Amino acid sequence: MISDHTVDDFSPPVREWHGTHHEWSYGPQAFIWNGAWITGVNFVSFATAMRRWMQQSGQLTILVKEHRTEERAATNPYSYGGSAIALMLSQTINEYHDYSTSDSPSDDPLYAEATRLRLFNKVLLHSARFCEVVIKQLLYCTQVPQKRYEPLALGQLLESPCPSCKKKSGKLPHMVSWVGTLACPFRLCYEFDHCAMDHMALVNTHRNSRVAHAGSEDLNPRTARESKDQLQHDATKVLNGVVRMLTHLEKLEARMHEDLVMKGAQINLLKSGGLPPEECNFQLEPGVPFEHPGLAECEARAHMPR
Repeated sequence: MISDHTVDDFSPPVREWHGTHHEWSYGPQAFIWNGAWITGVNFVSFATAMRRWMQQSGQLTILVKEHRTEERAATNPYSYGGSAIALMLSQTINEYHDYSTSDSPSDDPLYAEATRLRLFNKVLLHSARFCEVVIKQLLYCTQVPQKRYEPLALGQLLESPCPSCKKKSGKLPHMVSWVGTLACPFRLCYEFDHCAMDHMALVNTHRNSRVAHAGSEDLNPRTARESKDQLQHDATKVLNGVVRMLTHLEKLEARMHEDLVMKGAQINLLKSGGLPPEECNFQLEPGVPFEHPGLAECEARAHMPR
């Protein structure tokens, strides 16, 4: 079982994050629609499910291609790609654990060392990709244009130059944090800036230095058991940090989901009360109660005895 805490070489250094948090609103794609009616929230709580699975207290939620054609299906593209990455990460976790805890008389030291590097690299790669897709899935529910975040890797989602700014008079564009931007309306900025983003940055740094470029850690052949012990130690420590990240992302998913469920129910109530479609172009602010002049009357009618 993966624990919640870790302190050793893989503990993230504390740093200051300077990316600004932009204001944002929900877009219509935040909801699943059936005609004119809202039938659900258009994202899967991947961080919540993965954290629970890693701590042996839940199951993963997986969407496959054929689900796209079902009535009331999610239309968020990151929900489907995220399912694939979540499954690859879970398989990698099982694979590294099974290999590092098994013994065989025929274990070759050089093969064991190469396998250690391969499996540890997969842990880093899929952990970083999983965090990226969790964040982009939530960004898809906003009015932020997809072109702003689609090409960004994890490090750039944490902090990157503002895409709307250009260099003027030798000045550099200000920095933006897309992760902080999502967290800000729900008053989760502090814990993201002082914990979650440090862990994400550490995973991203290890991914970039060990996996994404031509360089690699040197082979260090020794006994197969020593290589397996190092794999178990290093991968477990990284994944402990991933769990810490997921506990924060889980809060963000829960706040957004609760917010959208409430807003969706209120919009459906207004529509059932006769609000015409041309008057349904609402500005939905995250973390702010939805207000409409006709909402109180519709709520009162909904609670009237029949």
